Amino acid sequence: MVDNQFTKTLQKYSEQIQNLNREKEKSQKRRSVEMFFSFDIVNSSSYKTLNFTGWSQVIITLFARIQERVAKKIPSAEMWKILGDEVIFIVPVLEKQDIFIYISNVFEILNQTVFQLKTGTFFEDQELQGLDQNFLKMQNIISLKAASWMAIIGEEIKPEKYDNLMKRFKLQEGYEIFEFLGNDIDTGFRIKAYTQDKRLVISYELAYILSRNTDSLKNIYIVTYKRLKGIWQNHLYPIIWYHDEKFAEGISLEDSFYYDERENSKLVDEYFKNRKDPMLQSKMYEDVDYALNKILTDRKLEDKFEKIDKVIEESQNDIKHLLDPKFLLRLHCVAVCFDQSKKKILIMKRSEHRKKLAGLWEFGCAKGSLEKSLVEQIEEDYWLDFGIRIKVICNKSRNDVQPVPLAIYEVEGEQGKDKGIITLAEIIGNVDIEGFQGDKHSQIRWIEEDEAKQFSEPTVDDFQNTLNMVFSWLKENHID
Repeated sequence: MVDNQFTKTLQKYSEQIQNLNREKEKSQKRRSVEMFFSFDIVNSSSYKTLNFTGWSQVIITLFARIQERVAKKIPSAEMWKILGDEVIFIVPVLEKQDIFIYISNVFEILNQTVFQLKTGTFFEDQELQGLDQNFLKMQNIISLKAASWMAIIGEEIKPEKYDNLMKRFKLQEGYEIFEFLGNDIDTGFRIKAYTQDKRLVISYELAYILSRNTDSLKNIYIVTYKRLKGIWQNHLYPIIWYHDEKFAEGISLEDSFYYDERENSKLVDEYFKNRKDPMLQSKMYEDVDYALNKILTDRKLEDKFEKIDKVIEESQNDIKHLLDPKFLLRLHCVAVCFDQSKKKILIMKRSEHRKKLAGLWEFGCAKGSLEKSLVEQIEEDYWLDFGIRIKVICNKSRNDVQPVPLAIYEVEGEQGKDKGIITLAEIIGNVDIEGFQGDKHSQIRWIEEDEAKQFSEPTVDDFQNTLNMVFSWLKENHID
């Protein structure tokens, strides 16, 4: 009887292990749609030659800031590799809408970083304090360019049409690297040769999906057509740039070219020539929607996009329970910043292009993350958004030193009500009010207590109450 029961128990555990192994095998054979994007430093060789003693510190800091911005804007992305002066990221596409968001974020990161490099504010980074900042600002040499493409990826699968493979290589015990192999991967590396300073080049597949949305279609520009080695059986491939005025200081693509850029860039020269040459099929350049659909039909790519849709749908089903809104929580961290004289508070006006609360005055906001403490995240986000150094006021009477909370609030988010805390931060150093230019905010300014009582411009909820609380806190702490 005992032996019989023992045998049944062993059989039960054996079945469970077999089921687990089948599930593991099934997960390893799963396909996914992945988006790749890269940032490449422009003029890095010249920069290293001129700054042979300090270039490494600048390049390392630049890569670190890019990685921070990617982690903030696209949290599910991970770094794939660094190739010389280029860093490449990969992010899974779990629904079509992800593509629109990711491309927009990549372009925003590109332009935000280029702007800081061109204006010199990047060189004020605390990691570069030991270098001659004025000299670095005057050089205006390095910049950034970007590329993005997508691919259907499978690991341990029998390859089918349009599949790309992920292969793991074990280097030593507990350490391995992974590589991607396939036609779409090759395409991505080919098109990277056709981007340049502050430009984002995208693959045909990304462009076609983006073009199905009217708002995104206007951001797609066909520069020229090239034969890419090993791609499309030597047929011409469209070189496509993505440009969103919203993140480019409100400037159109044509107005964003330097006055002599056509002289110095073959791509820019081709961009203008292709729109004026009567011998060319102008619709294949000027009418992007027509051109992308024409290519779809002529290249017989309809089944590729059907497969992309199918793989995305299967990925959604696999992780649907993980995306349940009740399991997701976004934490907003507002830091009300005051100056060293303790008599005024910095307020910020949200840009008119913001989807929510456009044009309203507020105090800025950071987003809590799992990787960093609240203090680190707040101080970093305010530096990235406003170029200001701040010191968050913390409760140092506790072993777990955290920001002093003034209030807690709720705000409508994408998947319900997000939660937020309001805390205080002291500004360290100067604030460039007149020279401020940001993507999320159009203006920053100081406000004093007397003016605050009569402030009548549109604001976020409880703006006046927050001001009153902060001025009261400053007085109670003998800061007046």
